[in-house]
Amino acid sequence: MTEQSVVDTGTGYGRKAPSYDARLTETGPGTPMGEAMRRYWQPIATSAALTSDVPHRTRVLGEDLIVFRDGRGRPGVVFERCAHRGASLFYGRVEEDGIRCCYHGWKFDVQGHCLEQAGEPGRGRRLGAARQPWYPVEERYGLVFVYMGPPERKPVLPRYDVLEPQEEGEKYYAEWPVPGMNVTGLVQNFNWLQIYENAIDPAHINWLHSQHSGFQFLGTGTTGFPEDFYDPYTVADRLSYERTDYGAKYRIRFLDKEENGVRPEREWGAELHVPNILVLSDFVKLVPDAPGDMLLWVVPVDDTHHRSFFSLRTTDPDRFNRFFLGVKQNGKDAWELTEEEHQRFPGDAEAQESQGPITLHSEETLATTDRGVVMLRRLLKNIVADVEAGRDPQGVSLTEVPPRHTQSGMETLSVPTTVPPAAPTAVPVAGA
Repeated sequence: MTEQSVVDTGTGYGRKAPSYDARLTETGPGTPMGEAMRRYWQPIATSAALTSDVPHRTRVLGEDLIVFRDGRGRPGVVFERCAHRGASLFYGRVEEDGIRCCYHGWKFDVQGHCLEQAGEPGRGRRLGAARQPWYPVEERYGLVFVYMGPPERKPVLPRYDVLEPQEEGEKYYAEWPVPGMNVTGLVQNFNWLQIYENAIDPAHINWLHSQHSGFQFLGTGTTGFPEDFYDPYTVADRLSYERTDYGAKYRIRFLDKEENGVRPEREWGAELHVPNILVLSDFVKLVPDAPGDMLLWVVPVDDTHHRSFFSLRTTDPDRFNRFFLGVKQNGKDAWELTEEEHQRFPGDAEAQESQGPITLHSEETLATTDRGVVMLRRLLKNIVADVEAGRDPQGVSLTEVPPRHTQSGMETLSVPTTVPPAAPTAVPVAGA
């Protein structure tokens, strides 16, 4: 008689087809998140790198656009496809008052008005019949911003206390030193939400950037965080999350490096402003109780790509290097790694890109340290619901308001006056 074998459980057989949350991840025209994103100004280029030399091709929220600066210094954003016969304005010529298509010489200004139709009688007798689709732009903090939403709901371009006022000797650093990406932003090949959720997931620092791949933040143990800051087994008790006026923030408590015989208790925090802004501070050279000094935007290109933009205000040229080069993998910059090193010493890019072009939310198992991710998703769903209901979403104002208060960096909680005495050592009882 043959015994029946034990039936295996938990196998992959028969599972439902995995899926992602389209309301959060898809950002093309007409999608819920796409319409919400279009209620906010988005960075599209860096001011200094956008010259009147040539136009630049880009893609934002699923739309193919051209960004250029005319000979008068005015930035412009227009559709890539020429309103005449559809040739790409990427091959156009920038002139004093606009951009001229390579195909038939029609010229448009920064608001899409047709200025000339070369080859037509009188250089164009019905110029008003052709209008190149365009979007409003403004410049601030070293960046060019575009508004792609309904004209009647165009908000004011927000100001941030972390970036102003610009004091004497300060400058804005906003340009990635990456060939081909210094004008229109740093591109990565996965959905925008994966990198944005990473910013409200500090628990990954206590494993990925330390226990798994070795200490990856420069300054660890010296100018940066102490090594026990990264303890993954105590992080759940040291983490807290809260909503703010513009989004959400996390705080992580820790004992800082010894000062005058004591270890001050401090907390590190970073804030997110919905829908796609991160407020950051220097994590390589920590300065207690100093204000933050930079913002970073995660701008969807389409559903499976995104661009990153930043603005950093400082008098210290090395501050930019600490931001751009402050995370190492096996002691190297990411572009120096071999394939084996990418596998053995992964960082943020490897982890997030490995989630797939769009991560499959139906396959997740969320836990305690995912509270920040859950909070962020709820906030994003709220702004989508606001737009669908005809309301202006969180953080949008149609009138001028004071600069936004931002929250990031390291704050001192308490400083012991003396070193606590060591716990007494247990003495064996005689005869035991």
